[in-house]
Amino acid sequence: MEYNEKQFQSLANKLAMTVWIILETILTIAYIIEVLGGKKTVDFLIVLLILAWLPIIISFILLKVKGTHTWLLREVIAIGYGIFFTYVMFTAETAITFSYVFPIAGMMILYKNKKLLTRIEIANILVIIGVFAKTMITGQQTARTMPDFEVQLACTLLCYFAYRKALTYLMKSETALLASVQGNLNKVVNTIETVKGASNSIVDGITVVRELSEENRQSANSVVDSMEQLTSNNEVLRDRTNSSLEMTQTINTQVENAAALMQEIVVLMQQSVTNAKQSSEQLEEVVQSTNEMAELSAEVEQILKEFRTEFDMVKTETSTIESITSQTNLLALNASIEAARAGEAGKGFAVVADEIRNLSTGTKDSSTSIMEALTHLEATSDRMMDSISKTLELINGTLTKVLQVNESVTNITQDSIKLGDNIQVVDAAMQEVEKSNRSMVENMQQVSEVMQDMTASIADADENTKVMRSKYEETSTNVATIETVVGKLIEELGEGGFMGVKDVEAGMRLTLTVKTEEGQEEYNGCVVERREDEIIAEFESEGLKVSKTAEYFLNVIVANEMYLWDCVKVSAASNDNFKIAIEGNPKVMNRRKHPRMPLNNRCTAIIEETGTELEGKMINISAGGFSFLSYDAALRGSKGKNVTVKIHNFDLENASEIQGCIIRVTNNDGQYILGCRMFEERADIQEYVKEKYSE
Repeated sequence: MEYNEKQFQSLANKLAMTVWIILETILTIAYIIEVLGGKKTVDFLIVLLILAWLPIIISFILLKVKGTHTWLLREVIAIGYGIFFTYVMFTAETAITFSYVFPIAGMMILYKNKKLLTRIEIANILVIIGVFAKTMITGQQTARTMPDFEVQLACTLLCYFAYRKALTYLMKSETALLASVQGNLNKVVNTIETVKGASNSIVDGITVVRELSEENRQSANSVVDSMEQLTSNNEVLRDRTNSSLEMTQTINTQVENAAALMQEIVVLMQQSVTNAKQSSEQLEEVVQSTNEMAELSAEVEQILKEFRTEFDMVKTETSTIESITSQTNLLALNASIEAARAGEAGKGFAVVADEIRNLSTGTKDSSTSIMEALTHLEATSDRMMDSISKTLELINGTLTKVLQVNESVTNITQDSIKLGDNIQVVDAAMQEVEKSNRSMVENMQQVSEVMQDMTASIADADENTKVMRSKYEETSTNVATIETVVGKLIEELGEGGFMGVKDVEAGMRLTLTVKTEEGQEEYNGCVVERREDEIIAEFESEGLKVSKTAEYFLNVIVANEMYLWDCVKVSAASNDNFKIAIEGNPKVMNRRKHPRMPLNNRCTAIIEETGTELEGKMINISAGGFSFLSYDAALRGSKGKNVTVKIHNFDLENASEIQGCIIRVTNNDGQYILGCRMFEERADIQEYVKEKYSE
């Protein structure tokens, strides 16, 4: 059972009161019987009852006002019963009355107070002597008076001597026992303190291990997911590689076919170049022939022009013949006329005239025929000239086109030569491509083999990662078991009184719950100073008022534990601070663990002790803690320091700025990972994690 001085004082008072009441009850009953038997008067009984029960009533009032553990009760018992005993002794008729004091005197040993016992002894002896003196003065002595007095005095002295010796022995025994217990207790306390420190360290270490385990499990889950994705992608890649290999082989075949076709194209192009050259030569001959034709046509045109000139001359001469014919015809007419006039003499001349007329007529007819023929010839000549002109125009057009064709053929010849040269280059390039393609086919085959090896390795890595994850889960289970055991140990240490207000230090966070008839409110703050069983605290929010009717409950975060005190007393202190009076030992609870949600937000951290500000990135967050990383070397020795972290672009606005204590610093090649424990549990973050994330 836990030792509590007030509790044992209350128990002693209870036992003394019990014996006192029983003894007073017995004596009251005995004297009532004597009054009923006529041996005592009613007035005697009334005084007896007042002296017997009034101190008891006063004692009950005292216990109610001062508490059941008050030390004043022993004084009330000694004085109250002493007065009652004195009255009984002075009114008694038997010598046995002196023994009524011994039960109460014996009970005084419970208080382990020699001075009190000595005062009672002296008062008892004085009462006995007073009764003896009264008897002797009043002349009521008998033959038994002196022996009774001697027996009473001897028994009283012997009893109190025995009481003192017993008390001395008990106190020495208790002192020796306490010394022994104290020695062992010091060892136990030292051991408990060591266990407390070790427990806190274990809890912190387990917290770190659990956080690392959770982070590793998250990482393992990510690795498993990545490996599964990689395996899937690797299968796709292998399929694509095999497909690419097949396509490469197809391309290789097509390249070989294209190379063969290019060879044929080269031959054809060479033949085309030869044909183009021959065509060019033939076109040159055609152009030359056309030029000659143009020259001949020009000569024909000149001849036709000369023919036309001659024809005109013939036509002119023909006109002259017609004129002569007309004149001849006229001359013949005139001759006929003259012959007619001459009569017979002119018959011969008339015959000549007729012949001339006939000749003229024949000439005229011939001339007419010639003219008609010449007219037809002129028309034919005109048509011939038109045809020749058109022929010349066609020849000129043909010549122009032939020249253009000649130029085009020349360009074709040049382009064919260039094309042939380019095809030679393309042919060489195709040969290189064919060679490279063979190499690529070989490389793709090697890649396929490597991919098969990678697939096997990825499968092994995936299996190993799954095994690692199962180990992480087993580790988490064992860590949870250890946390439960250590948490139970801490609670038992708290119940055993080994944890208390002495563990509270300045700077620790606390929560004061105020319960009134209207409801309850909570005020968060921190410890400014600890004084014995008092705490000086300051609170973040205003509005805390001291009330005698309110009930106050205090929670203090000590390392990884929460100390809970019921019914503390609060009063105002200086500088707007409050004084919290604490009684008894607290209940100790190991702080609950909450699931952590991964985060990837940027953050700004401020080390409170040094004011150092640095940039980092959040890793995870929970209702009771968080982790972040940074590359700032100032974090190297920051374990145990307080930190304020501002989370950028965090959905939960009320939790965008959080505070905590750094419990671990991991250096990963200049990348510092910090695990932090919050000063209090955040219900809003707990709900946020529950809503947004599930393990």
